[in-house]
Amino acid sequence: VNTGIYVIEPKVLDMMPPATVVDWSSDVFPKMLTNAMPLYGFLVPGYWCDIGNIQTYYQANWDALEGRVDVEIAGERRHGNVWIGENVEIGYDVRIEGPAYIGNECKLKAGVFINGPACVGNFSVIDENTKVSNSIIWTYSYIGENSRLRQAIVCRHVTIKNNCLLEEGAVIGDDVVVGEGSTIDAGVKIWPDKEIEPGSTVHESIIWAGHYKRGLFSSNGLVGLINIELTPEYCARLGASFAALFPKGAALAAARDGQRPSRMIKRAMVAGMISSGASIIDLSELPIPVVQYYARDHRIAGAVHIQMSPLDSRSADIRMFDASGVVLDKKVERKLENLFFREDIRRVHFYEMGDITYPQDAIDSYIDGLIALTDVEAIRQAHLKVLVDFDHGSASLVLPRLFKELNIEAIPLNAGFDETYQSKTNEAFAEARRQSALITRTLGCKLGAYIDYGSERLFLIDEQGELLDHHEALGVIALLALKAKPGVLLAPATVPQTIAALVREVPGSHFVPAKTEPSALLRAAQQHQAQLASDASGGYVFPDHLLGFDAIFTLIKLLELLAKDGRPVSAVRKEVPRAAYEHRLETVPWDAKGRVMRTMVELHRDAPVDLADGIKVFVDGGWVLVLPDADMPRYHIIVSMEDSEQARALADRYSAMVKTAVGDTGSASPATAR
Repeated sequence: VNTGIYVIEPKVLDMMPPATVVDWSSDVFPKMLTNAMPLYGFLVPGYWCDIGNIQTYYQANWDALEGRVDVEIAGERRHGNVWIGENVEIGYDVRIEGPAYIGNECKLKAGVFINGPACVGNFSVIDENTKVSNSIIWTYSYIGENSRLRQAIVCRHVTIKNNCLLEEGAVIGDDVVVGEGSTIDAGVKIWPDKEIEPGSTVHESIIWAGHYKRGLFSSNGLVGLINIELTPEYCARLGASFAALFPKGAALAAARDGQRPSRMIKRAMVAGMISSGASIIDLSELPIPVVQYYARDHRIAGAVHIQMSPLDSRSADIRMFDASGVVLDKKVERKLENLFFREDIRRVHFYEMGDITYPQDAIDSYIDGLIALTDVEAIRQAHLKVLVDFDHGSASLVLPRLFKELNIEAIPLNAGFDETYQSKTNEAFAEARRQSALITRTLGCKLGAYIDYGSERLFLIDEQGELLDHHEALGVIALLALKAKPGVLLAPATVPQTIAALVREVPGSHFVPAKTEPSALLRAAQQHQAQLASDASGGYVFPDHLLGFDAIFTLIKLLELLAKDGRPVSAVRKEVPRAAYEHRLETVPWDAKGRVMRTMVELHRDAPVDLADGIKVFVDGGWVLVLPDADMPRYHIIVSMEDSEQARALADRYSAMVKTAVGDTGSASPATAR
């Protein structure tokens, strides 16, 4: 192929042998000159660019933006060479330095910096505090917050998640997902339909690598960006895959929170489940524990719950449960993933499709079961006064009825449904708890409680308005529960050594460490017939009631225990010993995770260790746990000691050991708890 426009006499075509490869410049033109045939060149005004490589592709776009090409650019021309299309959303403090083109229906969120020359195609989204420099983004793509694009090309339907870096000359093909915290090095090209794991550093182009990531599920269910990853098509296929786990005609429950995106996702999943032969029990809006209880109590095959993520308003959480109301185990998750990725999904005939029913007894049956396990008279006679912050979650559909039944005076905060609900930053979450603590003390409440959006986690405030951290709250609840009914406390190996010591002091009780992964922890609680289990992050499990985290039941049970004990929370809290506790996070690339663990095992070959979950090294006065994160490219370094200076020194030392194993000398970041 040659550049240029040729006007030729028909007889020139006779010089080309049939069925033969012929090149103008190598074959035809030299032959014409040899035969003294006239051959002329004509210089015309205008613009020509032979786009044969990435650099000339950039150049053609930049020349058009800078006016070197006589083309009509759609959109409204603003200051300088900046064109803005129709219905573009521009957030607070957005900077656009031309030349730049922003297509129709684009969204530039707060703090975005477009450093031209740059092009953003129609319907693309650039999230908060992201900088796009000298880059081209095609249509329907999403760039996550705090990311940087430096002379990169992003094709159609691409998802770049938060905190990513695309270096000069990087090209991302159609339908690629780049995981959070990833770096795409200069000149790297990623072919279409690939998925880059979070935290990856990609040094070489990816052409034939695997199409999909390792799996759909994280340790806390399935999480995805609303209408970017969790599209109706995706969710319908997910629902069909879930239903295909069960026999045709199986009854499956579906529920959600009160948000519009959750409604869309649920309806898409329901359509998929029906297409695979399931009958649907539509539970509408319910808290997660009530859905789990319904699945177990009504002996249905399984259930699904969808809610907006409490950690990221752009994402939704999808939770799936088995017939016992327990989250799917890893084996079943892998089976579902295989069905989904291979599209090996059962499609039934039209007459085999199930119907949809709308029961109204889910909350009633949950309350009846809870009351049956509660000393109602003890609570009624105590005349308790409590403050509860519902965080606009679905727990407000259940607890007010229980408070009335149990003669509890409740001060509700944020109990109403809020369609504009946004997930809280860590700072906003801390401020909300401080406000709840102030009101608890001012109004003379026996207890203050903050229930998370999904009704799974409970955060406590004593009557003096003091916030309890996760370990203090676990100690208080465990002490009261085990004194009332001795047994097993099961919690992750990450909890301070003082918790195990506290439990051992209660006659007839003992502590059993478990893995941090929620599914494993719940099944261990069942196996060890635990009286109480906890994830040490605000989630509590009373297996006699439900094998799942339930903040509603935990709050009522705690009020019963306090009513019987007679002491205020602050007095019980004083019995919980404090320990020096350090928690650090170290970034470790996926491909280095195994090397870090092998190095740690080799370094402690002769030391007393526990390898049940990560590697726990026992030292004088405590222990150090080096634990790989199941979902992110990082390690946790957790230290529990009697002395705080020793704890910090050990955390520093083991952070350095992890860095050495990785070959990095960066600094660790402290863990942030919710």
